[in-house]
Amino acid sequence: MQNDRQPKPPSPIKFEARQPEAGTALLFFISGGSLALAREVFHPAHDWQRADLSSAQLARDLPYGRCTDFATALSVPAPGRPQAIHLAMVVRDEGDDRLYLSLSNPAADLAWSAAPLWLACPFDGVPAVAATPAPRLAITRVQLGDASDRPFIVVDAIVDPNGALPRRARYCVDTSVDGVRPRWIEHKLPVSDAGIRAACLGRCRGGWDVDGLYLAGEDSKAAAGEEETQLLYAPLYNPFDPMQPRWSRRLEIPGKAAAEAIAACRHADNTADLYVAAAGALHYFSAANQNDGAQALTLVAAPEFAGVDTLFASARRGRVTVWGLSRTGQVICTSAPQVYVADPAAWSRPAVALSNVDAIAPCPDGDEADDAFFAHTAGGLIKVTRSPGNNLWISYSIVLPLRA
Repeated sequence: MQNDRQPKPPSPIKFEARQPEAGTALLFFISGGSLALAREVFHPAHDWQRADLSSAQLARDLPYGRCTDFATALSVPAPGRPQAIHLAMVVRDEGDDRLYLSLSNPAADLAWSAAPLWLACPFDGVPAVAATPAPRLAITRVQLGDASDRPFIVVDAIVDPNGALPRRARYCVDTSVDGVRPRWIEHKLPVSDAGIRAACLGRCRGGWDVDGLYLAGEDSKAAAGEEETQLLYAPLYNPFDPMQPRWSRRLEIPGKAAAEAIAACRHADNTADLYVAAAGALHYFSAANQNDGAQALTLVAAPEFAGVDTLFASARRGRVTVWGLSRTGQVICTSAPQVYVADPAAWSRPAVALSNVDAIAPCPDGDEADDAFFAHTAGGLIKVTRSPGNNLWISYSIVLPLRA
């Protein structure tokens, strides 16, 4: 007897959600070694439409390559600048990782998703040596900035991972030279990269149109042989002379607590506030309060923030929302009017929206922009929203199309 029921497609564990000002929710994920996009549609019925973003490019360049990681960014809304979607994908081919970028795609018109333009970014971060092949690369993370003036790209990698001396390094990928062959510029830090547990892109007030990295972790004191907690802001390059050393700024949490998770919230002028989960509380650095030695303002002290190791922050329609995912799988949400984010009394009491969660991707949803997110649980992929009338959390399962 023939069974006509279609098999249920597997839910992605890594996924990113973006919500343009004009349009519906977008989900990016990896499926079968390809980077895919699913767009939420409501007419003629509520469903998801899928596009394959990478297979055509890989068939041309690397027929045996597979997409193993990716990053996305949606530029912050700014006067006179349409929102853009930036994409990065990591392709593994014969044990070597390659980086591809697709930048400045219109967020309001997704026609480009049928055939994205990808820019190959060959690794050139190590000077070439005669008669020596270029070192292999194992890319561990890619970050894309959401500034409206230009995309900033940061890549964490292990150089020559199978060699005698593998080395961890971080690079800023510069696409501004000729748009044809991007440059990999090493971003060295004043602390050991091995101790960094969290990083995100943002920009301090007075950053001279250059993004920087917020970095949280520990650094070993050579003299005392003990761990020192670190929270730094490090520009990607010196804005006055890119060839000169950068400065870095140390940020302080009350009680010298260790930052467990961090998230930057971008403004229309491309500066960013920094939110930090530490010692069972949510702390705040405004874009103007990120000088060396700056002290955080404690916004919310609540047991829900104990053990949070993933943090998200976004501003939309006059309200800032911060989401946390704890090591025990709880999703925490708190928010405040954007004009009163520096007033601890303006923040809502942290609410546990969901438990037993593996991963989340917050996504503003229509007029109720604050309270919507996607989550992966043991039962698969779901979307969760909060009813504005009674504050109840409502969820429904998502079944993504098997193919475009």
